[in-house]
Amino acid sequence: MEKGDHQRKEQTYTFLLTCSDQSSGNADAVMVVTYDVPNQKIGMLSIPRDTLVNEPNPKINASYHKGVDNLKRVVSDLVGFPLDFHIVLDLDGFIELVDAVGGVEFNVPVNMYYDDPSQDLQIYYEPGMQHLDGQSAMEVCRFRKNADGTGYPLGDIQRAETLRNMMTTVAKKVVSWSSITKMNQFMDILQRNVETNLSSTDLAWFATQALKLNLDTGVVGGSLPGDGTVTYKGTKWCYELYKEESLQMINDLVNPYTAALTENDLHIFTPNSLSAPAANN
Repeated sequence: MEKGDHQRKEQTYTFLLTCSDQSSGNADAVMVVTYDVPNQKIGMLSIPRDTLVNEPNPKINASYHKGVDNLKRVVSDLVGFPLDFHIVLDLDGFIELVDAVGGVEFNVPVNMYYDDPSQDLQIYYEPGMQHLDGQSAMEVCRFRKNADGTGYPLGDIQRAETLRNMMTTVAKKVVSWSSITKMNQFMDILQRNVETNLSSTDLAWFATQALKLNLDTGVVGGSLPGDGTVTYKGTKWCYELYKEESLQMINDLVNPYTAALTENDLHIFTPNSLSAPAANN
């Protein structure tokens, strides 16, 4: 199949999900989501925020400075297919939604000790399963590393996993409510606190379809693999993707087409021609 002639799977939709870093104006998280409605499958692909792209600022999270449409363009170019919808989540809305479902039980993966007075953040959590209200859930999601540099051993890869796990946990609580009044409250929170090109009718339709989804078996996720120690044209700590492995993950998780994407469809910027390190035997 020639590039540009790919056929979409029936009723399969693609989304850019992001939120803003309040201190820098960059995207704090970047995620591609594909929803195959007939088969009730959702794929969630985290794109590390420092992913190297062929743009004036070589880190993908900086593409948000020119607006969500620009970030959407850069992400779509990278993964090789257009993104139908975008959702920019406001942190206040996330807090309100978690509180509306009565909080969540969540397994905090690492010790979290971090203060940032400029953002009014005081993050103090021991690892393990615990009840989190909206504020606490937001703080766990925003945590990157402790003041002494400790935190996630794999950095943004594991932070992205925490974000995906939190989203799934909150979604499970939302769909567990059968009350029409409660569902209307959730929809109101979303409509007031997200920037999106989804209409109210779109939101209502997707919410109705998602009620049929088995969140234990129907949702799969991952994060694009690469090397986060790369310096490119003076910019340090860029995350250069492993091209072959990233292509495989895109096809496995979020490809909306009936045929597999190829390297010619994607635009993964790898000036150093990285490949994944060989596994130790």
